[in-house]
Amino acid sequence: MTTNEAKKTEYYVRSYLANLPVPDAASVDEKVLADALRTMQTKRQQTALPGALSWRMIMTSKTSKLAAAVIVVAALFFVFNSSRFGSSAWALEDAIDALRDYGAAYIVGAFPGGTAEIWMRADKTRSQSMDVLVKGSHGAITWTQDGSTYHYEPEQNTVYYEEALTVGFSQWLGPPLLEMLGSAENAELIRGKDPATGRDRVTLLCSMIDVNGAQSWNIEFDVESKLPIAFKQWPNLDRHGPPGFEAYKVVYYENLPDSFFVAHISDGVQYVEKPLMIPEEALGILSNPQDGISTDGMTQQEAAEKVLRAMFQAVIEQDLDRLKKMCPLCRNWGNEFLRKIILKPGKEDRIVEILQIGQITKTGHTKLGPIVAIPITVLRQNGAKAEQQMIVQFRQIGSESSCVVHGPRGLPHKIE
Repeated sequence: MTTNEAKKTEYYVRSYLANLPVPDAASVDEKVLADALRTMQTKRQQTALPGALSWRMIMTSKTSKLAAAVIVVAALFFVFNSSRFGSSAWALEDAIDALRDYGAAYIVGAFPGGTAEIWMRADKTRSQSMDVLVKGSHGAITWTQDGSTYHYEPEQNTVYYEEALTVGFSQWLGPPLLEMLGSAENAELIRGKDPATGRDRVTLLCSMIDVNGAQSWNIEFDVESKLPIAFKQWPNLDRHGPPGFEAYKVVYYENLPDSFFVAHISDGVQYVEKPLMIPEEALGILSNPQDGISTDGMTQQEAAEKVLRAMFQAVIEQDLDRLKKMCPLCRNWGNEFLRKIILKPGKEDRIVEILQIGQITKTGHTKLGPIVAIPITVLRQNGAKAEQQMIVQFRQIGSESSCVVHGPRGLPHKIE
């Protein structure tokens, strides 16, 4: 496809998306949308892999890239400093006000090899997403239900699941999210115009390594409405190559009915539990022998409890150095970022007490050694209780046995 052809196709796609009606499961024209976006994806199309048994092979299939793309939404907007942009004519505070009344969102976009529609709905407090349904153009479906995440692969007639909410927004796309924005050291603000509509745009750029691996983003805000209207995500730090997911349209709603989040799966599918994994690019960060704690003379359960208690106590005591030592990935995020989204000084939802550390619920293995998932229950300043699954990495470095905290497994579960 030539440059001019690509621009024309993009113009037609954007024009089509701009005039889509209110979405519902029956009225959205999936075929026209899929065909239009697929034209833009011609150069990126990848041949579907045959049915595979290993999770690594499953997650390289074109439909499963949809699930991988959605997972990264959990960290999507945690990167910008409102004080940095507050003096501009376009103020992040305006976007906070614009988003205040929205508790649901509908997103249309593309991933390498296909397209996707995403429905999301916030929890009762509008602090994070709770219900998610993702429909891929090749028939793949990802959804959440009762605190677990499911991914259906039609070519394999299989549903892969894990007992954690591993898709969605870990801070809902509204005031709780924008008010907690941290500052990525490499964040940039650029201005321009949409070539299709002529409307002014503000674009925020950033990159970081989080629990899902290397990520970089390009997020567009409409200057007039103040709302985020499009974004691109890459599975690398410098936005090179085709995006892992590109959202062309974002529509906001006060709420959406339960019927939007029901996944219709054919009978006779098999269910396979997803193994516990850590992205390989995170392993180097987790391998410093100076981090974590020694595990000599302790069981995995005892060591996991000790390192998690040390990490969360550092959060309670606002001790950034100790937090980074127990959870090395935090070093990538900058002190201001950590204070705003982890320590939360002066905020009602900051962690003030460790209530309970449960038993190991799941185990796995990386090149560094064993990994475990273990739940921890905490009390927040406002009296709310939350349970969060955490992943702990065990290491054998020379003659020394130790462990560090990798990070959360999915979104926290609020305890009523």
